[in-house]
Amino acid sequence: MIRSVAGMGSVFGSVFGSVFGSVLGLGTVLAMGVGCDDGPPAGPIVNPPAPWTHERSAAADTLIGQLRQLPPAGGVTVRLAFGPESDLDLYVTGPFEETVYYANTPSRIGGELVADQRCTASALPQATRIEEVRFPTVPGRYRVGVDYPRACGEGRDPAAFAVRVDTPADQLEHRGIAVRQVFEPIVLEFDVASPEEDNR
Repeated sequence: MIRSVAGMGSVFGSVFGSVFGSVLGLGTVLAMGVGCDDGPPAGPIVNPPAPWTHERSAAADTLIGQLRQLPPAGGVTVRLAFGPESDLDLYVTGPFEETVYYANTPSRIGGELVADQRCTASALPQATRIEEVRFPTVPGRYRVGVDYPRACGEGRDPAAFAVRVDTPADQLEHRGIAVRQVFEPIVLEFDVASPEEDNR
């Protein structure tokens, strides 16, 4: 009989411990906000993009016009134009997923940052700044990114910019607005065809 009572006590203790542990576990889950009826926890806060204004649109159009006046450099050329109020950085990822920018130039396939502009780069305070990356004509997909790490002076407003791409077969243009301390990894993507594809 004593053995039987001890067994019942063990069973009761085991069941009570299991139930109590389950309740504690459920409380922990609810406290973490997981599995609630309202769905999963909210993701990171994403700031809305900067709005286009008449001034920003006019500035971007002016930058595009200045890029159009530059002669082609051969191969694949990507140029980023922006105003003197900001310090933007150009990033171009080639077909083999290596990115050319100020800290990685040249790349293994010959991509090179040939013009890197900074706040102190221009002697003229109102001069347009143009960064440029060149690649040999390597077929594949290219990706263009723009970073806005710092402003030049005390301004903190978003900055209009323009990107122009020249390839042996095509020209592409993009207007955008950069937000300070925000990196846009993809503002433009484009493909360069092989000579065999161009001749079809």
